Amino acid sequence: MKKLYRDHQRRRFKNRGIRHWSVGVHRDVATEGGHPTSEKHHELRITGGVSTDPLSLSIEPTRVDLDRAAECGDFGRRPSDLFLRMYVDILAAIDREPWSGVISPPLLGSKGVVTMSIISVIPDIIQHHCDCIVAARHEIFLATNFWQASKSSQKICQALKELSRRAEQRGERVVVKAMYDRAHLKMFTHNRVYVEEEEWLKEVVMLPKRSEIPWIDFELVNYHRPLLGTFHAKFMIVDRKVALVASNNIQDRPNMEMMVHLEGPIVDSLYDTALLCWSKPMHPPLPLLNEPYQPPESGYKFGMDNEYSTLHNLDGTKGAELYHSFAHQDQPINDTPPEADKVFISGRYQTVTEHLNAGDQPNTHATVRQTSSDYAPHVLHAAHDECPMVLVNRGPRGSPTNPRRALRNAQDVAWLAGLKYAKKKVFIQSPTLNARPVVEGVLKAVRRGVECTLYIDVGFNDGGEALPGQGGTNEQVAKRMYGELDERGKQRLRMFWYTGRDQNKPINASAKKRNCHIKLMIIDDEVGIVGNGNQDTQSWYHSQEVNVMIDNPRVCEEWLDAIRRNQNTHLHELGKDGIYRDADGNVLTDSVYVESGFLGVIKGIRSSIARVRGKSGP
Repeated sequence: MKKLYRDHQRRRFKNRGIRHWSVGVHRDVATEGGHPTSEKHHELRITGGVSTDPLSLSIEPTRVDLDRAAECGDFGRRPSDLFLRMYVDILAAIDREPWSGVISPPLLGSKGVVTMSIISVIPDIIQHHCDCIVAARHEIFLATNFWQASKSSQKICQALKELSRRAEQRGERVVVKAMYDRAHLKMFTHNRVYVEEEEWLKEVVMLPKRSEIPWIDFELVNYHRPLLGTFHAKFMIVDRKVALVASNNIQDRPNMEMMVHLEGPIVDSLYDTALLCWSKPMHPPLPLLNEPYQPPESGYKFGMDNEYSTLHNLDGTKGAELYHSFAHQDQPINDTPPEADKVFISGRYQTVTEHLNAGDQPNTHATVRQTSSDYAPHVLHAAHDECPMVLVNRGPRGSPTNPRRALRNAQDVAWLAGLKYAKKKVFIQSPTLNARPVVEGVLKAVRRGVECTLYIDVGFNDGGEALPGQGGTNEQVAKRMYGELDERGKQRLRMFWYTGRDQNKPINASAKKRNCHIKLMIIDDEVGIVGNGNQDTQSWYHSQEVNVMIDNPRVCEEWLDAIRRNQNTHLHELGKDGIYRDADGNVLTDSVYVESGFLGVIKGIRSSIARVRGKSGP
């Protein structure tokens, strides 16, 4: 990437803050020896009143800027003005450092559809990964922050074995590339390391033996940039047709997570990111390397008509009816009337608590009885045309310092732009929120009249977040934010602690019973950003992450509806002093005291090491 774009020309005009953006655009991207190459070029330009610093909050793009930005992407239609304003800021960041978005600039702006989202525990998301894996015909690229021998990893391994069996029946081999981050001292000299079979067979990983997947050409890379440059990306691409972008690692955790299933040209953008992440020779190469995404001849399919949908994706009364109509005679559903508190979830009758406990917490009991059938973790999106999308990533940064220049990447600038250009409201859900830029961005937004709703997990990774320079625990940040606002501002800042659907109050994340790990921002109910990035210092300054920014109000509405249906978070707002109290005025009794002094620092460092290596699940 650096070699490809090192000679791009930039000319800035200092009068009136006008700048000129010009980059040689390479639409056809392949790799040779792990590096991007191309032969076709064309040029796009954007000119206007954009600040030379993409982090500036003072200068808004002009109409000319928006028009030019609309030309700097393969959007299919003109995006909304909100989307374009955010995109102008992203382009400014990419102009300064073309490789900071971990994507070839011409593939930054694209289009696609969201056929399904899963807002649920890890087993549901892993099941969809497995369903897509066994359906593969040519190749798979699977990226995760942390791979841990677990029930989740065992399911992926079984899917790979089934894929090999099907490939043998067809007489066609399948190439599978996988990446994870298991930080090691040897990464001080080589950030990316091929993992040999004897290494991946160890008890902590336990991937299949090559002899168990004889029709799969499997290759694995371990990637970390010391000290703090974690490979925090979680995505999968199958046959260059579908891409899954998720919040969860391949491990067992009691977390509520989120995954989106994407189809369309945006898949090629993710494909390009995958190649740049790998950045080493492939043995063998991906077979579809020189075959760009081709839209389906019969158009995109939604709901159960989509080829990747399975009976596992059905919830609720309508889901049960569909299951009856689709199920084969050798896969009968239990036709006996279910118990009063059981509903149809993920293809079977179960209680909400049984479903949530499948996320590696078998002994948590409900404190709210569930009789409603509206709990539905699988969002089968309404049919829609291709909509504008931008892949907003950031690369890893190993240095433990947090300079302002580290924010000049597509991910951080997209988040800041969402807070900067919002007119009415911003919704954020994240396990943690303490990075200085997002805290300041939220406070500035509420001061100018924007309602900011924050769904945060109380107690998540408190030991690490309390370390100097990390921003503080979620409880500390909540008190500090409310303390800096006047009464009008306090009314527009609405903070909630994540609460499971079967619980009557939040449970501290340290209890490992009902945690939330979703990473989502929605601006003015129009533009959504979803992916791998948390709102903490580690994500804003250090980790490599992948997110997609989508211009589709209907999809945003369906996401917000599903979040409200599948959680009780909206019922548990903090007071305007930043402290949560239940209906009787009692504060939470399970908050964990974070020790100060030497012992507290040691405990926090241990927690941060676990987080950087993926063991704590951020």
